[in-house]
Amino acid sequence: MADSSSSSSTPTAMGRVSGWLTHWGISPLAFDDTLSLINPLLTVSRLHARVVDKRAETPGASTLVLQAGSAFRGLKPGQFVLISVVINGVRHRRAYSPRSIDGRQDRFAITVQRQPGGLVSNHLNEHTQVGDIIEIDQAGGAFTLPAIIPRDALFIAGGSGITPSMSMLEHLLRSQATTQATLIYFARSRQDRIFAQALDDMAQRWPQLRYLAIDSVANTPNVPGATAQQQVLDTALLDQALPNWRQVPTYCCGPAPLMDTARQLWLDAGIASQLHLEAFAPPKPTGDSHAVHTVQMARDRRTHSFAAPGDQTILIAGETAGLALKHGCRQGICHECTCRLRSGSVRDLTSGARIDGEGQPIRLCVSAAMSDLDLESLN
Repeated sequence: MADSSSSSSTPTAMGRVSGWLTHWGISPLAFDDTLSLINPLLTVSRLHARVVDKRAETPGASTLVLQAGSAFRGLKPGQFVLISVVINGVRHRRAYSPRSIDGRQDRFAITVQRQPGGLVSNHLNEHTQVGDIIEIDQAGGAFTLPAIIPRDALFIAGGSGITPSMSMLEHLLRSQATTQATLIYFARSRQDRIFAQALDDMAQRWPQLRYLAIDSVANTPNVPGATAQQQVLDTALLDQALPNWRQVPTYCCGPAPLMDTARQLWLDAGIASQLHLEAFAPPKPTGDSHAVHTVQMARDRRTHSFAAPGDQTILIAGETAGLALKHGCRQGICHECTCRLRSGSVRDLTSGARIDGEGQPIRLCVSAAMSDLDLESLN
């Protein structure tokens, strides 16, 4: 990635100054506030980026191009970045998969798909403008290509789940175009297909890319109109797209039904380790709504009590009871809602695993109660 010695030394120098001021009792946040008066992108403890471009991708999705400050350490293709916005005085965080712009370390794009009732996605689409300053985190996540690029790679995407795959495909085209890449991309229609023209162009100029664009809602939850004639992810489609798919590392991101199907197919084939999954929205609990459990949570020297039905996450159950519980992304990524499980059992919705006390860390936003719980907030 592009970089220069002057830009890379800037955050180090400012970090040393921040540490020196902290030693004298001046908080890093106060230091950041002072720097932000000069340039919001110079901050050290809190990272910011400026929106330098905004464009529509589909009727329901927009791409924001962000210029980060020199303290941003760059990203690996496929990673996510947590974006923070303040809406009606409340700070909300969501994870988006960025794409590097021209291989640069400090400039990247995120594509935001509107979600029904989605507070942050709708805010970013409707209200964010060029010139706005957005708080960001350093890039993270393990949904990335290995250090040694494989000879073949399979990508499966649904809807806005194309964003991390697009980042990895662009990287391969720039630096490892000899890789035999196959992309299977499900969307409702071409109009709803994010990067539709860019993907067509990529397939034209990259002979090693096989691109299957499939119009189907069969893998999309709660969408009427799916018919038996619509293609779904199954072994027949995989055999058609890539006959040796069982020997190829695979990267899948999309709606929960698509990812559940992929997980089961790879499990049945005995090659679960070949499949890499990324989800920016956790699966919803499927427990019994009538099985209501009591949650006791110790926080700030107080104990809060609320009821948690089996078909709600613990976070939503607490909020439904009127509690302002500590949380960030609501996607199981930022860990701000992490609690220690003193007693009881929960279902981790990201893995399906049952977690039993005592002392186990759990994330409220991706956990459902399976019994009465005793929790201790860790944030």
